[in-house]
Amino acid sequence: MGRNVRVLLLVSVLFGIAGGLYEFILPYYLEGQGLSFKRMGYVFSASTLAMFVVRIGLGNAADRWGSKRLYLLSVFSCAVACLGTPLTAGLGMLIALKTMREVGVLARDTAHPILLYAEGRGRFVDFIGKTRGMEFLFQAVGTFIAGVGIVSIGDRETLWVGVGALVVAMGLLTLVRPQERRGSGVTPGLRGLVSFDLPRNLRVIMAANFIFSVGLSTSHCFIMPLFFSQKFGVSASAVSTVMVLHRLTFVLPLLLVGYLPIRNYKAVFIATVILEGIAMSAGAIIPDFFWASAVWLLHDLVGAGVWIPIQSAIIQDECREASRGLDLSKTLAFSALGGAIGPMLAGYLADFSISAPFFASGALMTASAGVLFGLRLRQGAREEAKVAAM
Repeated sequence: MGRNVRVLLLVSVLFGIAGGLYEFILPYYLEGQGLSFKRMGYVFSASTLAMFVVRIGLGNAADRWGSKRLYLLSVFSCAVACLGTPLTAGLGMLIALKTMREVGVLARDTAHPILLYAEGRGRFVDFIGKTRGMEFLFQAVGTFIAGVGIVSIGDRETLWVGVGALVVAMGLLTLVRPQERRGSGVTPGLRGLVSFDLPRNLRVIMAANFIFSVGLSTSHCFIMPLFFSQKFGVSASAVSTVMVLHRLTFVLPLLLVGYLPIRNYKAVFIATVILEGIAMSAGAIIPDFFWASAVWLLHDLVGAGVWIPIQSAIIQDECREASRGLDLSKTLAFSALGGAIGPMLAGYLADFSISAPFFASGALMTASAGVLFGLRLRQGAREEAKVAAM
């Protein structure tokens, strides 16, 4: 593991702490400000819609500026959002700050894998698995800190702990010496930015991810901690424990996926997405807090913890070298548009039943796997890359 990968691993740790703090505290902060489920849905959905065009432009910027600069910008925007959120209760400002944070997160999702892919294609699955695994491990740490901090020092001060972590992450990023090859530096017109001019496999992943994102964001939004609180009447500390475990279940498969003898990426990709959807829906219909939590927590262990590194590897293999950032950002940006629908859907479904958002989430995740049968992968190319990296 080279110096750049080690630095990005440390950055992932700090980003994870800040993310765990922010994502746990925000729903409780919004609830404390008196926002209804529907208004919370507007905060989450509007930010997703607003960041769409920005995200594509940032992908092109990665090709022209280099991913390191984009990475620094992304962490900075997350820090500003964490700093400003506890200082306002206005819906407009909350949407603006949430948008800034989500743009930062998704810009990082563009820059991070590009920098890792440049460190070695054959070891990319291992690199992305380890860095994302440590990120989610320390998201669990951040979630734990948030649960304790809300009670002891308040939500505002606890959220600002994340700002400190992000400032340190920016300092570490200055140590990275990128090995990526930049694109041509040519800025495409508006049509080029928003067109579907992508390799076939990227279009398939984009379509599947759009459906999956609708499902994911229906449960993984403001409703996630509130589901456990309101359905089972448990305390915030009990919910915090579930959220910590939620992060940890992601970690083990991410850390080990690089060592698994996976030969058929397509089959494993499809199977794990289906398993994730089943676990999500099952957790919604079980009436006991312990068993509902236990089954629900399986969704990342048998699902996203395995398929996310596989999907990242497929995307990087399919991106064109001269427009790697733009191809990646288009794929993820169009996919993420589904995330604008999920929170609003959750807001309306929660008025009907607090369990409905989780059940619908799993059903949509499972449905998205059907689109993935359209993938046409070159299995031999990745095996050759693995051998070359040894």
